[in-house]
Amino acid sequence: MSDKRRTNRLALPQRVTTRSPVAAAPLRRFARLLTTALLYSALGVAAVLFLLPLLWMVITAFKEARLLYANPPVWAPWPPTLQNFRAALSLVDFAPFFRNSIFVAALSVTGVIFSGSLAGFAFALLPARGRNVLFALLLATLAVPATITIIPSFLLFSLLGWVGGYLPLIVPRWFAEAFYVFLFRQFFRSIPHELFDSAALDGCSPWGLYWRIALPLARPAIITAAVFSFLTSWNDYLGPLLYLNSPALYTVPLGLAFFQNRYYTQLQYLMPIALIALLPVLLVFLVAQHFIVEGIKTAPADRLQTDATTPPPRLG
Repeated sequence: MSDKRRTNRLALPQRVTTRSPVAAAPLRRFARLLTTALLYSALGVAAVLFLLPLLWMVITAFKEARLLYANPPVWAPWPPTLQNFRAALSLVDFAPFFRNSIFVAALSVTGVIFSGSLAGFAFALLPARGRNVLFALLLATLAVPATITIIPSFLLFSLLGWVGGYLPLIVPRWFAEAFYVFLFRQFFRSIPHELFDSAALDGCSPWGLYWRIALPLARPAIITAAVFSFLTSWNDYLGPLLYLNSPALYTVPLGLAFFQNRYYTQLQYLMPIALIALLPVLLVFLVAQHFIVEGIKTAPADRLQTDATTPPPRLG
């Protein structure tokens, strides 16, 4: 009798609690769309907050002086005027400041690309004892605050007699800064080693491997390093302030500070000059933004994971 009851109890239908995949698919799709919408909304709000000062500067540069302090503010002045630009450029000659900044930035970019790529190539492909230790020490210098080196650097350049010229702003860029060495090193590690092995078997020297194979393939990394170093040099204010003592040598940031000290209350003059100084930065970034993304993604994930254990190619 007990066996029959157990059998009937087992034969009772059980309640199905699992949800059908067909019914759950719309819910997953809705959750994914909601998450995407919230993410893009948050990014849009952040973008507006970051772009608002730039938008205000552009509007003020093309706004008549009588509308600057209007209440409520005029966000769409019509017609826009170029009188502010003509008046601001007539007050101070900014052409020398731009020439000086272009000169310093061009030599700095050249030094960064040459020294960074050469050191990155050596760390990535040339076999040497203690190479990884030296590279780790180089990366450790990124944790040193730049303010700590201001006084020692100034004393050194004073002893060399370089204060008052452009050498303190240019020469350090030719000595392989750690960030750019890391950038080029990671990119060179992503290049198949078979290319270097084949060239080395054909008798190509290490310099030939660098100049003929590695450097032509590193165009994304070169453009990324060029953009970052150009922005750093163009926007540098502290360096020129410390080492330049003649207005004829001033760069754009110092020229802007000099102009602001004279006309700090006249926004109709300050905003056009600030917009002109910002245009080269915006132009360089807009032209090279695709290569910046490619240069930062220097290597696939599997190569980065095996980076420390992969032996370098035999170059001799």
